[in-house]
Amino acid sequence: MGHTVTATLSAADLAEIGQTLALFAHVCDNWREISGRQDGGQPDDRPPDALELVFTEDVRFEFARSGRVLDGLAEIRAFLRGIGPDAADHQTVNTVVLVDVDGTVRALSRYLAILADGSVTNGEYEDVLVRAEPGGWRIRSRRSVHRYPRASQEAPLPRGEAWRPSADRLPSLFS
Repeated sequence: MGHTVTATLSAADLAEIGQTLALFAHVCDNWREISGRQDGGQPDDRPPDALELVFTEDVRFEFARSGRVLDGLAEIRAFLRGIGPDAADHQTVNTVVLVDVDGTVRALSRYLAILADGSVTNGEYEDVLVRAEPGGWRIRSRRSVHRYPRASQEAPLPRGEAWRPSADRLPSLFS
């Protein structure tokens, strides 16, 4: 799947990016049901799983708190196979899309994850997205930065300059 970089974003681009970010929770939280992979395998009569609607084949997914990194869809699939039925349900909220001078498209989102016991954890997703050929936007890089609950004396993880929102990097719907 090829990728192109876009310097400006249309309202349709922003809607497609929002759709991709929303799909993450639906696809990953319900991966076994959506993909037909109850046993982790793929029956011959089932279509490929929906992860490719969310991520590029070469995606890099980093869990900042633990330092764990998943490289590529195969590692994400293996990770999802290891998650039990009582895994957290994720909600992606308060997304801000940023466009760098070089055309890199970033999405900074908050997440809420509801655990099986009803408790909640939260954090931020730092995503780099690319337009996929054919059609749509995909996450090429995701960094999950846990916020709460934190261990006693644990400081929040710092955010790099690339993730600081500024007026000149926010796409305008009226240009």
